[in-house]
Amino acid sequence: MSVPTQNNRKAVSIGDHLFIVEGARKWALYDLLEESLVSIDSASGELLFALAQEDENVEEKLVFLENYASSVFRLIRDNGIDGRLFHQDTSVMKTGTVPMLEFLWLEVTNQCNQKCIHCYGGFCPLLKVFMDVRIAQRTLKEARQFGCERVQFVGGEPFMHRQLWRMVECAVTLGFSDIEIFTNLTLLKDKDIDRIKHYGIHVATTLLGHCPEVHDACTQIAGSFKRWYHNIKKIQGLGIDFRIGVIRMNQNENDMGEIEAFLRREGLLLEGGDFEPDDVRPVGRGCSNAIEPRIPMQYGFCFTVTPQFFHQARMVNPCWRGEMAVTAEGDVFPCVFAREQTVGNLKQGSVKSVVQVLERQYWNITLDYVERCRDCEFRYACMDCRALSINFGLGLYGQQPRCKYDPCSNE
Repeated sequence: MSVPTQNNRKAVSIGDHLFIVEGARKWALYDLLEESLVSIDSASGELLFALAQEDENVEEKLVFLENYASSVFRLIRDNGIDGRLFHQDTSVMKTGTVPMLEFLWLEVTNQCNQKCIHCYGGFCPLLKVFMDVRIAQRTLKEARQFGCERVQFVGGEPFMHRQLWRMVECAVTLGFSDIEIFTNLTLLKDKDIDRIKHYGIHVATTLLGHCPEVHDACTQIAGSFKRWYHNIKKIQGLGIDFRIGVIRMNQNENDMGEIEAFLRREGLLLEGGDFEPDDVRPVGRGCSNAIEPRIPMQYGFCFTVTPQFFHQARMVNPCWRGEMAVTAEGDVFPCVFAREQTVGNLKQGSVKSVVQVLERQYWNITLDYVERCRDCEFRYACMDCRALSINFGLGLYGQQPRCKYDPCSNE
């Protein structure tokens, strides 16, 4: 696929921690100090851009705004940025803290004891590929050499792999600071939970219903909710760090309120924490129209306005930059949900070789290259998901399907 032309819309500093970004019809004012974002009209954006290029001193520029552009001056005063406007920018990205490779998924097996109807990998009991421990250990070692600190062991169901703990203990020995096991919790024994506690490992899991009737219908395994609940309460009681994802689909979309109430009642959702289910993704068994929610979830704006995010988003993709997924067969993807984007295989190649391909072909896709996003004034504050665009058939550079904002519209 040919790479689209990068947009030439403006994005410039107009003061200390202050930037303006041009969109198709509007501009946005980014305050990286206060972590705020303000939409401004095109004329105001052009004026601030022009003044920022002039050599006059700061006071002269402010007087000009007060006398000849009172609405812009009020905007500046109301947002409390007049003391920093037209001053030298001191915001910086902490480049030394961003490793080349940040996050590694290790799919240690494609076998799973459940048959979840939404599974992105189509994993099930009939599949029997298990990652070679030597490949896992070499991958972990090479990933650490790239500065990688975070690894998730996932499947299939990772506890189907009899040598899972050899791989996990390798990650511990190598000094990964964030080690997570993504599991359906049904196979954990007390000794596994004790090891998780001992090594300070995080646990990730999925809940698909607030009761056996709903959850088990989604996993297609009777008794899965009972075993899930038994082990999550043990994990909770031991103070082990955990997180619970909720996938919304046709079979459980009417249970979302009950799931939230259940999680809060059981203390499984942080007090005051948001309940944020995710709609099933059209990949693997999730492609079936039979499980697509009848009413798609409405996703609103979710902006991050910090120096680190802003400066990094101008250079690399805000989502899968620095991420790499390795299957049990050794195939490498930029994301577990982008399973057709194979960049190499670690049975033959090295982490270094696939990282080079990832950086060149995937990590450097900023929103300046993405359809519709490239015309948006919010593009350096917004999270992306290239995998989701691919899954919806929009292509590697297709617009973000969950965003309904049209920067080219008057509405």
